[in-house]
Amino acid sequence: MPVSMSPPGRATASLAAGRLGVPAVVFFVMSAATPLTVVAGVVTTGYATTGLTGIPVAFALVGVVLAVFSVGYVAMARRMANAGAFYAYIARGIGRPAGVGAAWVALLSYNALQVGLYGAIGAAVGPLVEQWIGIHVVWWVIALAAWATTAVLGLLRVDINSTVLAVLLLAEVAVIVAYSVADLAHPLLVASAWRPCRPAT
Repeated sequence: MPVSMSPPGRATASLAAGRLGVPAVVFFVMSAATPLTVVAGVVTTGYATTGLTGIPVAFALVGVVLAVFSVGYVAMARRMANAGAFYAYIARGIGRPAGVGAAWVALLSYNALQVGLYGAIGAAVGPLVEQWIGIHVVWWVIALAAWATTAVLGLLRVDINSTVLAVLLLAEVAVIVAYSVADLAHPLLVASAWRPCRPAT
């Protein structure tokens, strides 16, 4: 008696081999760095709280540290078949208790960041909506809409999410490039940008 094969479930279809190519993985990695959030939030906050114009030097130093870290990370990745992110690496390197602790720290940190970003989206988009279409929307409504959109995308196939990320990431980079070109085209801003490199003697 022939046995009927049931169609693959959502999880099986979503995790099919070859679903993501190199460009999709690159977009996932780059979007994790949230370039527009860093430029519009972290950098401006750093300038406001420290008053230092040499903050870009700190980014260069952090880049060097990350480059050194990536050497070991890539070397371990070649020998790790586990997809457990930092938990797998830390547990393999210094033990399971440390790996579990690191996993909880990452879970709490990323969720705290996510909650904060939803609030930031609400605070940033609210005035724009009122300016563009004349409707006042409280920040938490926009935050909930962003959360719902994220939840829906989380249920879709990963290749669909990679396409959405690609569009948003390219838009972010375009905005950053446009503002950077506009700033560099202003002589006063260019002079101010190079001032930390020519300290008074």
